[in-house]
Amino acid sequence: MGDRVNFRQKAGWLPSQDDLESWLAALRERVTADADRPLHPAIAEFRDLIDSDSVVRMYVHQMIEQEPGGSRTYSERHVDNVSELLVLMNEVLTMAPQFDDEAMVMTPLNAVLDWTMGTTAGFAAYRHPQVNAALGKILSAWCDFLSSPDSRYVINESGHGWKSDAAQRSGGMHQFQYDPNDEFWGFTSWNDFFTRRFKQDQRPVAAPDDDSVVVSPCEATPYGLTTGVQRQDRFWIKAQPYSLQDLLANDESVDDFVGGTVYQAYLSATNYHRWHSPVAGRVVRVYVQGEP
Repeated sequence: MGDRVNFRQKAGWLPSQDDLESWLAALRERVTADADRPLHPAIAEFRDLIDSDSVVRMYVHQMIEQEPGGSRTYSERHVDNVSELLVLMNEVLTMAPQFDDEAMVMTPLNAVLDWTMGTTAGFAAYRHPQVNAALGKILSAWCDFLSSPDSRYVINESGHGWKSDAAQRSGGMHQFQYDPNDEFWGFTSWNDFFTRRFKQDQRPVAAPDDDSVVVSPCEATPYGLTTGVQRQDRFWIKAQPYSLQDLLANDESVDDFVGGTVYQAYLSATNYHRWHSPVAGRVVRVYVQGEP
């Protein structure tokens, strides 16, 4: 695709560059004021990996020291050293996404890692198996928080709350099942709210008996359709090039999809986040989480 769009901003996952840097500046001030907060075990394990593995340590130090490439312009360095990176990552593990009509940060960890992901060393670091394993544990820890009742603090009526008038309009809450009389609308956690269900009469399936009609598997905005794909074709996904072989991680089923069709779409941060099978035949869903 020649004209690539910044889907993270268009879909509401990350704000504009200036707003992102303002958000990070505020986060840095907050962790400075709370410098004695202990590290989560998953963050401490990542710290120990950096300390004990010379290759990982080199990558992590260099991805902070290097400047991001590409067309984006950074007004200042996002993080100064490894210790600061770790405490920033630690802080967002107990943060649920807050609503903002113009500058919403739906993936705080992604925002913290944004600088490093644009560097050459960062690209190598995030492909390192041990780093990926460590990040997997960190993301699991964040998921545990988002699945807990503590994460519901953002379901409120303030300007940054998901019960505000602006948030309800943006997310189309009138279409969803919820209890308006409950403090947290009947949701048990942020994840429960995020994966809320449509009311029975919403989103009827188009032409359910017509096999020539492919129904969208989710509430996503189309941005790419490629037919007759080959193993080494390139598809731009979140500003990174992938081939069919990459998308399926060299799985033995790759050859079954050569000559098939790749349909690409992106989810907005306020979209319905449940997936449904669009056809009776064989479909592979590939979800690439942010950058990384």
